[in-house]
Amino acid sequence: MFARIARGFSAPLSSFGYMSDNKLWGFAVIPLLLTLAIVVAMAFFVWVYLLGYISDKLAFDVSDWPQFLQFLIAGLQFVMKLVIIYFFFTFLLRVFMALFSIIVIPFLSPLVEKILAKEGVTTIKISNLELIGFIFSSIVYNVKILVVQSIFALLLLFTGPLQPILNFFTSSYFVGRSYFDYVFEMLGKPREFGEMAKGYRAISVGVGMFSHVFLFVPIVGAVFTPILCVVAATRIFAESSKQQR
Repeated sequence: MFARIARGFSAPLSSFGYMSDNKLWGFAVIPLLLTLAIVVAMAFFVWVYLLGYISDKLAFDVSDWPQFLQFLIAGLQFVMKLVIIYFFFTFLLRVFMALFSIIVIPFLSPLVEKILAKEGVTTIKISNLELIGFIFSSIVYNVKILVVQSIFALLLLFTGPLQPILNFFTSSYFVGRSYFDYVFEMLGKPREFGEMAKGYRAISVGVGMFSHVFLFVPIVGAVFTPILCVVAATRIFAESSKQQR
């Protein structure tokens, strides 16, 4: 299991070289620009409004207090800011991934198709008559995933001091799984995604962990990480499919 998690974590790193060797960066220009726009907008909101709001709410005039109490309050304020920012980061990550799915993913289809075709994997063709049904099935599937995530989030509230660690791994799985779902959309119908995801759960955790960690890299990490993870998920699935044939 740990080897598969490590494979998932390392796969996005090699996506840089893979895209350069196969001259695929041209397919990523528009997705990168759209992702940059989302990142800049969210960063502006966090920097101007969120951090200022948190600082104002946690501000206390303790200038007349004894020195040790001033030090204690300053320490508590720092810890509270870290806790609040952590939970807001988790929430903003989900918002970012939702915006990425809605705005950027449609423009990544040519890149994913190119990689799958190179590896000999055939994508499905959806007729106009099937399109409405496919969209409806996708909505139902995503609602189910959201319900499952919500249940896990509620259960994690009762895990005490282990909550941050368990939340990190749980969130990593769902984020990593979402990258594979983007690939599955090119290969089958939403009701088939669960079956297609078997064998990729540990790898999904690794990809999601990479996504979480490298999103902390200012601007560059947030812009490149989701696209590199989609490429990694596509390559992993394509390579596994090739080995099974």
